[in-house]
Amino acid sequence: MQEKAEEEEADVHFEPVVHLTQQVETKTHEEAEEQTFKMRAKLFKFDRDSREWKERGTGDVRLLKHKENGKTRLVMRRDKTLKVCANHYGKPYEAVSYGMRY
Repeated sequence: MQEKAEEEEADVHFEPVVHLTQQVETKTHEEAEEQTFKMRAKLFKFDRDSREWKERGTGDVRLLKHKENGKTRLVMRRDKTLKVCANHYGKPYEAVSYGMRY
C-alpha cells in the first residue's frame, strides 16, 4: 500500500488570484545622471554604543554625475530589495578612501 502512495505523483495546479497585465514604470530619479563608476561592495556603520561595526547592506556602489549641474553623488542600493542604503553628494576635491579594503 505504501509503495503505491510513493509512486503516485500529485498533479497540483493553482490559478493566480491577481493577473498582472499592466507594467508600471518606476522612477529612480537617476534618469538625469550618468554613471561614472561602479563597484560591488559591502557597507558597514560603526555603532558607538556597542563599539562594533554593523553591516548596512551589500550591493553596487556607483558614482553618478548629473548631466545639467555636474554634481557627483555616491549611491548604493541593496541587492535584492534595491533600497538605497547610501546617498551622498561629494565635492570635487574629496576622496572616499578611508575604510576601503580591496
